[in-house]
Amino acid sequence: MRRIASALCVLMLLAAALSAQQRRTPAPPKLPPLSYTCAHHPDVLEDRPGVCPLCKLTLTPVRLDSSWMCPVHTAVIETERGTCRLCQRQLVPVTVSMTWTCRGDNAAHLEPGLCSDGSPRIEQRALRPHGNHNPRHGGQFFMAPDNWHHIEGAYPTARAFRLYVYDDYGRPLPADKLKEVQARIVTKETFDSATRKTTELSAFPLRMSRNRGYLEARVDTATLPAEMTAKVRFGSDSDEHRFDFTFDALTKEPAAPTSVPKASSTAPAAAATLPGTPAPPVAPTPETSLNAAVPTSMAEILSELKGKDAEVRDLIGRGDFGAVWVPAFRAKDLAIALEPHLAHLAAVKRDAGEPALARVVRGAWLLDAAGDVGNRQQVEAAYSTFAAGVTDVLTAFQ
Repeated sequence: MRRIASALCVLMLLAAALSAQQRRTPAPPKLPPLSYTCAHHPDVLEDRPGVCPLCKLTLTPVRLDSSWMCPVHTAVIETERGTCRLCQRQLVPVTVSMTWTCRGDNAAHLEPGLCSDGSPRIEQRALRPHGNHNPRHGGQFFMAPDNWHHIEGAYPTARAFRLYVYDDYGRPLPADKLKEVQARIVTKETFDSATRKTTELSAFPLRMSRNRGYLEARVDTATLPAEMTAKVRFGSDSDEHRFDFTFDALTKEPAAPTSVPKASSTAPAAAATLPGTPAPPVAPTPETSLNAAVPTSMAEILSELKGKDAEVRDLIGRGDFGAVWVPAFRAKDLAIALEPHLAHLAAVKRDAGEPALARVVRGAWLLDAAGDVGNRQQVEAAYSTFAAGVTDVLTAFQ
């Protein structure tokens, strides 16, 4: 009996030690699901292996996530919003690819784990192509239909338009490449529905600025809101692309802060406006929406996910494509937070719920890319993927 009691005591001590160890060991991080993308066409995103529909290359797996990057020191990428540790500018939201590596080893892994020496792999976040769609000069930012160039239109003073041109990573084109861009700004035009022809009544060539950093033109528009269209060729042999701008106020160049902003600081000052023009209303910042804590209960997550789907649908209906990414990315985070709850579902619902969560995540990335181009057909196609995923998630988890 004494031996049995002693053995039971040892087992109880071992169980207690194991329980304490488990309490001290942090839960593994929730990883974004795998997506599959094309090396030549990073805007192609699928939820399963296959080939690129554009070039037929085999798709490669990638883990995509949202992060915060310094607009000047792009090597500074953080997991939460804040200020740059080098220049104190506000970090901007970007899309990154996640990998894990070991010291002295160039191999990139898609899963965390242990290195050969027993140390944990190091998480790395790298900006991906089309991952930075933030304006740098207070203007309006678009991705070109060629899926490589990006442009920003700014209206800093009455009658002055500036066009900044970037590559697929949001880096300004060097002067020799910018010189190849042929563009004009159109302020008045008519369209004949019978002949399907557009006649430009007032157009101004965009020419290289003195500092060779952007293209500029003096236009005839002097009132707000100011509507104008940039027509751009990114080389003599490229197609001409159209970008429509509406400026409710003059744009304002962001100023570098001289000190670290206080946590209680108010929203940035509104952009300057022409005399007699009311200032636009101040809306909640996307960063605030994205950085809110995710609910812990399954019921609360599902309720908010349903609400975000309604927000996306409403924004698309109003044509506010540039804002669609905010509720879409929030829905992505909610879908990832639901993954641990799959274990509580019956087998049939679990089998349906897991791919549905992946469709929500993929749909969010597709909405982000389509919204940046501003093409309604692409946005609605992306939303159909997103909405189907949300519907299937709600069915599986309820």
